[in-house]
Amino acid sequence: MFLLLTACASTDKANDSEPTEQVETEVQTTLDPPVNGTNTFVHDDLERKFRLHIPSDAQPDAPLVVVIHGYTSSAQIIEGYSGMNALSEEHGFVVVYPQGTTDDWGNNFFNVGYDFHDSIAVDDIGYIHDLIDYLQESLQLSATNVFSMGMSNGGDMSYMLACQSDVVKAIAPVAGCMMKHIYETCEPSRSIPVLEIHGTLDDVTLVEGDVNNSEGWGAYMPLSDTIEFWVSHNNLDASELTDIDDIDSSDGSTVRYHRYHSASNPTEVWLYEVIDGGHDWPGAFGNQDIDSSRLAWDFFAKYLD
Repeated sequence: MFLLLTACASTDKANDSEPTEQVETEVQTTLDPPVNGTNTFVHDDLERKFRLHIPSDAQPDAPLVVVIHGYTSSAQIIEGYSGMNALSEEHGFVVVYPQGTTDDWGNNFFNVGYDFHDSIAVDDIGYIHDLIDYLQESLQLSATNVFSMGMSNGGDMSYMLACQSDVVKAIAPVAGCMMKHIYETCEPSRSIPVLEIHGTLDDVTLVEGDVNNSEGWGAYMPLSDTIEFWVSHNNLDASELTDIDDIDSSDGSTVRYHRYHSASNPTEVWLYEVIDGGHDWPGAFGNQDIDSSRLAWDFFAKYLD
């Protein structure tokens, strides 16, 4: 069960290369409906904040995009660099940025089962489910057009939602992975469209994975296994490979686009492989040949009811 207290405020794995957070004014809570800015949501007796953006021309049954920050980051930070609010205004979807809880080292996180969070029992699947339910009811949003994306730990959380939730229609992780325990128990009841954006030189979420847990996060799968899992789950039997135009040669990286599809199934899997890219959100930092946020929305829009 959950209790919603809302407020208006002015105005990822470790070493996530995200901008630093700006100081935010104190949040005042009220019993008003959720508003643009910071709101407070109580779930399982924990006070959880989230940032919300409702476009100025929002229509009934608008889609909802859940954007999840990385380890050590915050809802405010990813709201700032992702540019999703501008896309929300352009396309009419509502965007919510859940705030993770704080671990024993003082870092914000979402609980996907990292080894050093083994003793932490925070239910982030339940929190995000209840948050989605509340926003759908209070803002009269679409009951079916719900999408999830995130950076690093937020990308990992998006994979967890795809495996363990019947609410999220498609996901778009950036620099994300499937933890081994999630991968081994993942049995979605339906096809899930997946878009992954990942740098080949990512030194935090390694493309080769870490099935032996040598880095201490916990065992997680190679990117190739993750993509193969979703291609197989979605019964996709065709693929194509495209080199994206290198429009910014100064960023030190290029992009290769892998598309997996089938004539018998509209659900697709896309991989934007950033050659020589790092632990980045292309378009905001790192590679500038693609815009991760716009790609994600274009992908989600394919699956709108």
